[in-house]
Amino acid sequence: MSPDPARPASTRPRPVRLDLAPLDPADRSAVDEVFELRTLVHRADTPHLPAPCRADFAGSLTVPPPATRVEEWAGRDAAGRCAASVRLEFPREENTGSVTAAVLAVHPALRGQGAGRRLVEFVRERAAAAQRSRILFTADSGPSGQAGDGAAAPAHHLAATVGARPAWTLDHLRLDIADAPLPQPLPEPMSVRYWGSEVPEELVEQAARLEAALSATASTGDPGWEPQPAAISRIRDFERMRIARGRRAHQCAILDDTTGRMAAWTALSMTRANPGDALQAITIVDPAHRGRGLGRQVKAYNLARARAAETRLAHVDTWNASGNAHMLRVNAGFGFAPAGVRWAWELSTAR
Repeated sequence: MSPDPARPASTRPRPVRLDLAPLDPADRSAVDEVFELRTLVHRADTPHLPAPCRADFAGSLTVPPPATRVEEWAGRDAAGRCAASVRLEFPREENTGSVTAAVLAVHPALRGQGAGRRLVEFVRERAAAAQRSRILFTADSGPSGQAGDGAAAPAHHLAATVGARPAWTLDHLRLDIADAPLPQPLPEPMSVRYWGSEVPEELVEQAARLEAALSATASTGDPGWEPQPAAISRIRDFERMRIARGRRAHQCAILDDTTGRMAAWTALSMTRANPGDALQAITIVDPAHRGRGLGRQVKAYNLARARAAETRLAHVDTWNASGNAHMLRVNAGFGFAPAGVRWAWELSTAR
C-alpha cells in the first residue's frame, strides 16, 4: 500500500518490527503470551464465536491433526512483546502442494503498520522452503455475513494488499438447542448406539467405511482440494488429537440390525472452556440408506443424549460449503440459522 502523500511523514506509523521464532510448547511463559494474544484477537474480531480454550490451544502444540506437520511461530516487536502468532499446517499425504495458514494473528494495537504483510512474506518463505506452491488462509465474519464485519475486514484488506484471490466460503450456522427436533422412533430393524470420544473397536471399521463415502462425495467448497483417504488409523489419530486438546465428544450411530452395518454416524465436540457451545462435527449416512431421513434422526438422538449429559449446553455451531445447497437445506430443517461466513483466500508462493 502506498504512503498517504497528504499525511506528514513524521505522523505516519513506522512499520512494526517483528522477529519470528518457533513457539516451544515447553516454554509455559511464551505459550501463555501467545494464548493471551489470540484471546485479544478473538475479542476484537470474532466475539460471536466460542472463546479460545487454553487446554485446547496447549494440546494443539503437541499433537497435530492426522497426517499433518504443524509449525507454530510467535512474533515479537522491538520491545520484546508478543505481537503476532502464526500456525502453519502442512498436509503430508494428500494436498502436498499446499500449506494452510490456520492462524495469522496480529495484536489489534499494531494493525495498519505492515505486520500482516510481514507475516504473509514469512509464510511464503516457509511454504517455498517446503516446496509448497499454494497457501490458504481464512477469516470469519460476523452474523450479518458482510465482508466488513469482524475478522473479515482486516483479512479482506490483507488479501487485496498481497494479491490473494478468493478460494471458497463456508456458511456458519448456529442452532439454539431449544429449536432442535426431538428424536422419533426408528424404522425396523434399526437401533441406536452411543459412545464418547473414541469409536468402539467393533465399530471403527464401519466408521472408516462411512468416512470414505463422505470423502468421496462431500463438498468442501474448494474444487482444488483433494479429499482425505479414510482409514482406521486416521480415525484413531484424530481421536488422540481431540483428547490431547482436552476436548470431549458425544457420538451416535444408527445400526442396521439385520446386517450389523452402520447406517448413519454423527459427532458433537466440546472444549473445556465453552460448556454452552458444541461443534457439530461429522454426520454421515451410508449411501445405501440415504433418502430415509436418517441424518436428521441420528443428529436428533445424539443431541438429546448430549443435552442430558451437558446441562449448560445451549448452542451448536457448524459450517457448510456455501454452494452445498443440500446440506444447507438439511441443516435449516433441523433448526440451524445463519450466523456468519468463513472466507478463504488462495495465494501463490511466487511473488
